[in-house]
Amino acid sequence: MNTAYAQGAAEEVVSDTTLQISKFIETILTKIPLWITAFILIILTIFVAKIARRIVENKLAEKGIEEEHKELQILGGRMAYSGILVLGITVALKIAGIDLTTIIAAVAFGIGFALKDLIMNFLAGIFILVSRHFTIGDFINVGGTIGKVVEIQSRVTILKAINGTKVIVPNAEIFKKQVTSFTSNPFRRVELVIRIDYRNDIENALKICMHTLKKTKGVLAQPSPGVLVGDFEDNGLNIKIRAWVDSKGGWLKIKSNLAINLKKNLEKHGIVIPWPIRTVVNDSDRNIEETEFNEPEETNQTPKSTPQAPPQPQAVPVPATQAAPQPQPQPQPQAPAPQSQAPAPAQSQDPNKPLKPLGEV
Repeated sequence: MNTAYAQGAAEEVVSDTTLQISKFIETILTKIPLWITAFILIILTIFVAKIARRIVENKLAEKGIEEEHKELQILGGRMAYSGILVLGITVALKIAGIDLTTIIAAVAFGIGFALKDLIMNFLAGIFILVSRHFTIGDFINVGGTIGKVVEIQSRVTILKAINGTKVIVPNAEIFKKQVTSFTSNPFRRVELVIRIDYRNDIENALKICMHTLKKTKGVLAQPSPGVLVGDFEDNGLNIKIRAWVDSKGGWLKIKSNLAINLKKNLEKHGIVIPWPIRTVVNDSDRNIEETEFNEPEETNQTPKSTPQAPPQPQAVPVPATQAAPQPQPQPQPQAPAPQSQAPAPAQSQDPNKPLKPLGEV
């Protein structure tokens, strides 16, 4: 009885499997024409999207968009291409009988993992085109790389570096990092620093520099250039030269010509551009003679407003072995002594004997 039951169950399973396989084959045969139609529709959609992008870009170019705002032309063509492509793929999937809910879930999963960087660069490229902080043809510096913007694609931005190399920068990197644009503004200021000798006339040097600025080709009159006195250095005085030039008119060449003209005119008028000079002295064996500093004593001076008392006669010092002499009469200034007068008595005479006046013989 058990054997009969097992045989019946096996026959039932085989019949169910055969039925499912037959239904699957029938479904495939039924869906094949629809899948072929959907595939052909996707190919046509891609072809039509490319044609639509080209038409939109040409229409915008006819209106002058390409010359001034080329990024708008790129953005318009990209939007037309993406819109037609999404619409055609959606219709093709409907024809093929594929549930769009599953596709959307799979796309969301891919965005979260595998397509994260791709979508980020794509969105960053759109933001770059819309914001227009820099455009195609601008000269920028991003991440230490200086170059001219050649193309802004959906994923990357292509630069032509100064040395002629091609640099491909992801749009997300440009969107996150600091970007310096040298040509976004119509004018750009260039600066030079010249050092002159301290013995030269500063006013004369400033006049020569200003005249050179005005005569150099490419230097704009407005905004007006400037010449300023800078720092005092070890071997000279710095003069700062500031000139405004067209940002898209080859400012590096103008700066080079300005430097050449400044050097020629300064040397022509005798303005010396000093060499850096350093003196090295080895004086470790030289003796240093140093004296101690003593604070000078302050002397009491009589104020000028106070009248001074007449000087008192000072006593003549007397040796200890002699007695003090008698006071002598002062000679009269009106009667000078004649030349034949006898010389005054010597100090060796008797100290007890009074001295005679000089007028007596």
